[in-house]
Amino acid sequence: MKTVGTLEASAVQHFLHHLVQADRPEARLPTLDFVVDELRALGVEPGRTVMVAMPNGGAFTAVVLALLAHGAVPALLPPSAPPSRIERMARALGADAIVAPRIPAELLNGEAPHLIGGIAQFATLPGADSHSHHPGEIILLTSGTSGVFSGCLHHVDSLLRNAARHVGSIGQTADDTVLINLPTHYSYAFVAQLLGTLVSGGRAVIAGPPFTPVSYRRTIEEYEVTVSSLTPALVETWRRTGRPLPAPLRRLTVGGDAFGASSVADLLAHNPNLELYLTYGLTEAGPRVSTLAAHLEPPRRHTSVGLPLPGVEVRLRTESPEDRVGELVVETDTAMLRRVGRREPSTQPDGGGPTTGDTGTPIGSPGPVRTAIGTGDLFEMDDEGYLFFRGRRPSYVISRGEKVSLRSVCEIAETLPGVRGAQAWTHENDAGEVVFTLDVYCADDSVDDQEIRRRLAKVLLRSEQPARVLVHPAAHLGWRKSVAK
Repeated sequence: MKTVGTLEASAVQHFLHHLVQADRPEARLPTLDFVVDELRALGVEPGRTVMVAMPNGGAFTAVVLALLAHGAVPALLPPSAPPSRIERMARALGADAIVAPRIPAELLNGEAPHLIGGIAQFATLPGADSHSHHPGEIILLTSGTSGVFSGCLHHVDSLLRNAARHVGSIGQTADDTVLINLPTHYSYAFVAQLLGTLVSGGRAVIAGPPFTPVSYRRTIEEYEVTVSSLTPALVETWRRTGRPLPAPLRRLTVGGDAFGASSVADLLAHNPNLELYLTYGLTEAGPRVSTLAAHLEPPRRHTSVGLPLPGVEVRLRTESPEDRVGELVVETDTAMLRRVGRREPSTQPDGGGPTTGDTGTPIGSPGPVRTAIGTGDLFEMDDEGYLFFRGRRPSYVISRGEKVSLRSVCEIAETLPGVRGAQAWTHENDAGEVVFTLDVYCADDSVDDQEIRRRLAKVLLRSEQPARVLVHPAAHLGWRKSVAK
């Protein structure tokens, strides 16, 4: 019987057997061995990189675990990625195959896709160059931190180790039922929730997105969910209902962005029995870094993301010894092995490029390799080691709950025909949300903003689309080319 990493094969099969897909509770998944056999029959060899572009659900889970069990290397893509985006991702990641619910005709070159276990389609991409990795490895994309066309190569055992530390920090056990409704192709939901439930022996209920308060309440009550994770934006959406969280829910973790102290206080006041955990992490670190049990802390710490998880050490990189705020550097044995895909043009802290996702510095041996990673996030640390988020380097913006690299958006725009340069800059919209405008400098004066938007939509995700596109003559480009403020 096949298994995943260091896990018992029976534990993986038990997890899949009891997994519930909220919108199709009657659906039954094929066994792990069955999906593995079909992958083998299709010629998928261990070490081969296979892109997985599937929505949240049991099929996604079965395919990813089967690829890992077979020794292939899954690369998790957004299910909404357009065909041209997938082709570029394939070149960047060295993948020549894809699994999706329905593979677009543009990727098939006239060939018919193959079915896998009756739950997904598989196809080899014509003309794509593949790069082998090692069995047990997996590629996780960031939500913009390290650039659109790159990913973080992890070993699944280090992800399982990070998942175990996370569930330990929030007291999650085999008795818990966990709702997974954040995008599972990103590390927060995939590692902290999906793998966390797998290692803890609990039951997973997989739903959406999109998030709506009505469906959230119904799912929690119907399946007696006890653990849930949300982003601050989704918590605010729930708070606007004015209602307490559904009673079965005992633990809520909040991560992915800063969460205001007033919101923490309000959430605890309206849910006196709730265990509320504020978490911080980044994909490059595996991903969880720290956790605050807010329900046990005084209000003055409600703006903190807590203390580092066991096995994780942190420090601040400041410009001078007197500075209290600096870039957070994380040292952990769950960091990525390395980055794959296109490199950022600069990784120097003072050059406008991100330090986030630096390949890092391996520290010591033997045993799991510890690596120090610059996060690109600015923190302050109190005398007891609690971490307080103070901001991000301005090369990024949170859009629709996802972290978007403005530099990557500019570089993608500059690949469009006739575009000589692009510049992105952030500002607030009428709702007080931070958005960004893209200035595009074109040599062809017949190209307008709508044409640029149409071309960008073939590559960018919805969250990466600029709020405004302003087209300028290429002669006005001057010194601003490629600079994202």
